[in-house]
Amino acid sequence: MADPFSIIAGAAGLADVCIRLTKFLKEAKDGFQKVDVDLEDLSNEIAALRSVNDLVKRSFELDETGPTDSSDQQILSDHWCATRTTLAGCQDIIERLNTLMISILSSGISKHTKLDSMRKYLKQQSKEDEFIILRRKLSAHQIALQTSLTAVNVIYTRSSQSTSNESFIELSNRIQSLGADLQTKIVSLQANIESSAERNLENAVRSAQNVVPLASLNKHFYTPQTTPTSTKHIYAQKRFVIYGLPGSGKTQFCCRFAADNKQSFWGIFWIDASSREHANQSFSLISRIGKVESNERAAKNWLSSLGQEQPWLMIIDNADEVNFPVEECYPNGSNGIILITTRNPILKLQGTIGSRSYHFAELEETESVELLLRAADEPLPWSASTLDSAKEVCRTLGCLPLALIHAGKTILARLCTMENYLSFFEKNWTRIRKMKISNDGQHVSDANAAIYSSFELIYDGLVAKETEASADALDLLKIFSFLHRQRIRVDIFLRAASNPRLEIQEQERRKQEEKETKTPSKSKILRIQTFKNTVFEILAFILKLGYCPVLPRLLKDALESGAFDELRLREALKELFQMSLIFANPDPKDDSYSMHPAVHLWVRERPEMTIADQAVWCQATATILTQSLLLPPLGDNAEDEIFRRDLLPHVSHVQKYEQIIQAKYLTQQESRRRIWPVLQPRFNRNQIIQLVKFSLVYSQCGLFEEAEKLQLQVANFALGTLGKEHTATMDIMLLLSSTYWQLARVDEAADLQNQVLQACINTRGKDDLKTLKVMDAFGSSRWQQGRIPEARQIHETAVEGMKKVLGDSHVDTLRAMGNLGRAVGKDFRFTQAIEIHLTVFSGLRDKLGPSHLDTLIAMDNLGMAYYDRAAFGYGDHTDLDQALKLETEVFEQRQKKLGKEHIYTLWAGLNLARIQSVRNEIDEALAVFLPGYAIVRRNLGEDHFIVLFAKMHHGRILLYAKKYDEAEKILREVIESHGTSRKGHPDCLLAVFSLIRCLNLQGKESETADLLEWLTHGITSLFGEGHPWVRYLTDLRNLSKEPFADVERPVNSMHSIPENDNSSGKSIAVARIAKYGHI
Repeated sequence: MADPFSIIAGAAGLADVCIRLTKFLKEAKDGFQKVDVDLEDLSNEIAALRSVNDLVKRSFELDETGPTDSSDQQILSDHWCATRTTLAGCQDIIERLNTLMISILSSGISKHTKLDSMRKYLKQQSKEDEFIILRRKLSAHQIALQTSLTAVNVIYTRSSQSTSNESFIELSNRIQSLGADLQTKIVSLQANIESSAERNLENAVRSAQNVVPLASLNKHFYTPQTTPTSTKHIYAQKRFVIYGLPGSGKTQFCCRFAADNKQSFWGIFWIDASSREHANQSFSLISRIGKVESNERAAKNWLSSLGQEQPWLMIIDNADEVNFPVEECYPNGSNGIILITTRNPILKLQGTIGSRSYHFAELEETESVELLLRAADEPLPWSASTLDSAKEVCRTLGCLPLALIHAGKTILARLCTMENYLSFFEKNWTRIRKMKISNDGQHVSDANAAIYSSFELIYDGLVAKETEASADALDLLKIFSFLHRQRIRVDIFLRAASNPRLEIQEQERRKQEEKETKTPSKSKILRIQTFKNTVFEILAFILKLGYCPVLPRLLKDALESGAFDELRLREALKELFQMSLIFANPDPKDDSYSMHPAVHLWVRERPEMTIADQAVWCQATATILTQSLLLPPLGDNAEDEIFRRDLLPHVSHVQKYEQIIQAKYLTQQESRRRIWPVLQPRFNRNQIIQLVKFSLVYSQCGLFEEAEKLQLQVANFALGTLGKEHTATMDIMLLLSSTYWQLARVDEAADLQNQVLQACINTRGKDDLKTLKVMDAFGSSRWQQGRIPEARQIHETAVEGMKKVLGDSHVDTLRAMGNLGRAVGKDFRFTQAIEIHLTVFSGLRDKLGPSHLDTLIAMDNLGMAYYDRAAFGYGDHTDLDQALKLETEVFEQRQKKLGKEHIYTLWAGLNLARIQSVRNEIDEALAVFLPGYAIVRRNLGEDHFIVLFAKMHHGRILLYAKKYDEAEKILREVIESHGTSRKGHPDCLLAVFSLIRCLNLQGKESETADLLEWLTHGITSLFGEGHPWVRYLTDLRNLSKEPFADVERPVNSMHSIPENDNSSGKSIAVARIAKYGHI
């Protein structure tokens, strides 16, 4: 290992000189008449170098143990030594640049004169060649440090094989991708060494080349040198990087490229790489297209799986975040083309095709003038004076396309002329920089100031119009700034206007349903509860006096008049679109708009936008999002599900700024605390509804931890304010319990449901419809926990009550009967379970149709009821034939409707594989099971209870295949993964049962004594003496026979075990012994 002090000291020294040079460059920018591209580029390169230097330091500090292999340790040690030399070289170059810049700029800048450009002044001082050479050397050293980091990543990834949760194939693909990236960087470094004559970096090349052979997990293949890579580029992932200043047109170029070449691609995908969170949201949208699980890994795997006949283009936009490496956005494999836009010049190393990158600097003067004049719609032919004025504007704006477009739109709107534009611009520039520095101390770069100043002229023009459309446009602009900047759907506003009326109608419908289902026995209870609710409603009304929802005038007027004017909304959007403040989605079927990131930021952070203003508009945005969402049972169709998914980035964005604004407010109020106590914000009804609806968005996208946080806030408030017996409290506790279910926290879900059930019984009576629905949900939780007799009794009560209130054929009654059928089947009453499921399936098929999701759940339950009867010796092959037919239909329908990676589809695949394995169709079973098993492991992790359950059945399938060694290994892993705390869990006990059978079939009876004692004690504790499950699982004949024996028995051979034997009366916990059912 290299000397720790030398690496850390080298990184610290480099950081210090970078900070000094950066500070000087910021001060120097004020000495120029316009945006100086050389200064901006140098500042960006220094910032990038600081980021890389910080990563080097952190990587070295994290290297506590390093690789275990001695040869790998030596390679790593040599590599750190080479890195130390590179750091020293970097520091020397920055010191020389710092000296050069100070000597030139300090002598050239005065208070009364401003330089035209740094490059021009360098020529005057005969320093241009020295400046260019130092820049080239700096670029070579940056590439060397990037190469060093990639090499270290290869070594660490290789050494993590034994502890990684990734499969061998996934880890192998990742390390090979890193190896390819390392070879690309080595080639780039060699080219830069040639151009910069930096021969002292050749040691960095050699140390990196020594790492290349490690980019493989095959321990039995190693070559001492790199093999020729002349054909590597043919198979490498195709990436091209576009880098440059903000507003230089990088994103617009990619959009144009995508539009012009859309016929060449099967799909075009967009990743917002401005933060890890936004990237995850982008991948979530791709997941929906691919019909896979809603997460980044699933989306990238799906893209990697697309063949040559499905070429795709991915645009990774705004890859500027230092703490979010753009490499994390790349799918594996060589399919597809990736375009990357960034302000960070160091990322040009990520390019792999053609020239690998393109620098979007300022436009040529001629191009800039033409863009400005066309944006301003100046009539042809252009006069000499017009051209001269346009040239001056272009020079001042640094020839940045975005700034030029805004300038042209300002002139087009007759807010100023081409001749006097600069006087307006200079006033705004000065005001912006002064106000920003005085407000929050933040520095505004010259490039951003050019954009912001041109934007302010447009903004002032909209204010001056004083029309309804311009006023609405300004409101929308502020709303847009607190939404995520991409894909702002127009129907967000349309839904926000219409949904409140739908919710009022739903409230009236529910009140009417309450009256119709009310029974005399509970009338007294309801009168007491109605009185309590009335008190709470009066209190809420008093607290709400004077409160008006924060909304823009467009929606306020609709609220007052009862009708929304969509044309008025379109006119406001037209105002913004015409001034290039927003951009329409190029897809005519996608009615949405986007904003440039620079404009998006400035609207929110402009000097006149105080914290109070930010709070108002942020709240207005949150209110619009809240009103655009519907609470269940409304909004329960596929279109609404898509809408909620699309709303995720907007909900996340507005919540982020709510927290930022609150933190700023509290900081400002801190100084007043000594004089007068600061009032803390309090919950109101609208905020509660907002949190609940936002939690539904997070749940829809699989972010259940985020949903839980919001729901807990509401539940705690409701319990403390309204009490546990209030209807609203019960509703939020039920919602929270469903989130716990999704998080596999079944015990917590059941506990909440039990509390709600008792509250319902106390306030509404046992025969109330809401009570019965809660009872049905609670029964499912008890079934999931394995408390089968208790679950059966609860479901029987719920079904009986629903039949009285709703009738036998009501959809809710049939759903409850389906839950009852599962509990009956797991209580060893197989024939009765089949009869119940046949009734449910037939009823739902007639009511909802054969392919409805609820019908498919009933079909799944029926198929597995047939399977259970055959598998446990009460049926024969005709049951298995019926089970196979039903489950195959379920699997195919769910693939078609939900996609191959939906949890319902994967569950049907597991059930189908179980049926096939019992039929001795092992190859078919594994062909269905293994792909789904890999997906579940990827999405849920190795220790999730669903993964362990699937893994146990993998072992059982191998047991049917007579691959006893493999089955034994897997079953032992499952048992070990359950751990001590779950050793009595039914899933664990079934794995123990299967392992005992596996050992007996191998003649290893001597190893089963402890396992048999474990199994006997466990199932007796759960079931009680004499229950059919206890007798079946502890029967030594079942523990030693071939797995197919039960199916091959005569149907009546096991009838000595009574189906209804439950004389012990104890709770039976056999959760998911045969199957979970739908989750």
